[in-house]
Amino acid sequence: MQNLRFDANRQILTPKQVPFAALSDGFERAASGGCREFHLHIAGYPVRVRVAGDGWADIVAASMGHLHRKDVAVNKPALTVDVWDAEDTGVPLPQLTEFDTLAPPILMKTSDDGWFVGEERHHGMTWLDRAGDRIVGFTRNVKALNLDERARPFHKMLSAWLEDRGVQFVHSGLITHGDKGVLFVGNGGAGKSTSSISCLRARMGYLGDDFIGLGVEDGRFVGHGLYASCLLNVHHIKRFADLQPLAHAPNYGYEEKFVLYLTEAFPGCLRQRSGIDALVLPRVVDAEITTFRPATKAAALFAIAPTSVMLLPRPNRAAFERLTQLVQSTPSYWLELGRRVDLIPAAVQRLSDGL
Repeated sequence: MQNLRFDANRQILTPKQVPFAALSDGFERAASGGCREFHLHIAGYPVRVRVAGDGWADIVAASMGHLHRKDVAVNKPALTVDVWDAEDTGVPLPQLTEFDTLAPPILMKTSDDGWFVGEERHHGMTWLDRAGDRIVGFTRNVKALNLDERARPFHKMLSAWLEDRGVQFVHSGLITHGDKGVLFVGNGGAGKSTSSISCLRARMGYLGDDFIGLGVEDGRFVGHGLYASCLLNVHHIKRFADLQPLAHAPNYGYEEKFVLYLTEAFPGCLRQRSGIDALVLPRVVDAEITTFRPATKAAALFAIAPTSVMLLPRPNRAAFERLTQLVQSTPSYWLELGRRVDLIPAAVQRLSDGL
């Protein structure tokens, strides 16, 4: 079996160096002992996910189970995702025994012909075969997964696959009120999660607090809900006492957020798709109540573009241009967050009613 050691100095590989075949063989061995299968509807596409390892399968069910689609099994999936937990299944990759301690925690790789894209971490890896419409990967142990992997399984490879189909991951939250979609944009800490979760607690429609899929249908921008989860730090958890029972602690001391899975607590609130009718820029102010006012397009572009583009597996000009078009075609507002988080939904509803 080929050596799959992490190597920070080799991020562009020849197709023969890509470990996809070895990963595929490993999954088949792991799955021979049984696996759980999910048939999902992701951004309009039928996707089959097979997970060997109960712990990782539980995470997929909790974070993506709301995307279940009954009729996918009878159709050919547009994408297949196959992953396994080495410890849970007893099927490791024998050659992956040494780690490059100098490598970054997340290392993106690609084949020189562009058909394979990979994500490697100290505890595992996933690779996408763009031509074969398949993602395959493993983790040493589900307890080693990082926060983003637990809240948004396979999100980097899924982002690369969806990008080929005109659906771009954006660093934003999205809620609905009536038939209107409100996209919360801004850098980390701006208040996207606070705003999104406050609206969810008020039983408004929820598509995500941090990442959603952005597409265009019939000339209109739409957002796709991808994960029924959120990440909240200790400060946020204290503000939402009713959410504390949903919180799962991080696996590492340096991770400062908790993972929350939302499906059971908020039945009927999770949405898979919505039009985008307003861009809302949250920011905390020294006031009691939350208010809103118009924002410039320049402020909106600055709030959404840098983090959204740079967090993609393959930052590119087309992604920036799509966000520019979104900003140009959609009204933008500042949402000035007061101390009373329970009053945030009412302000968002008033904003939405005026669109």
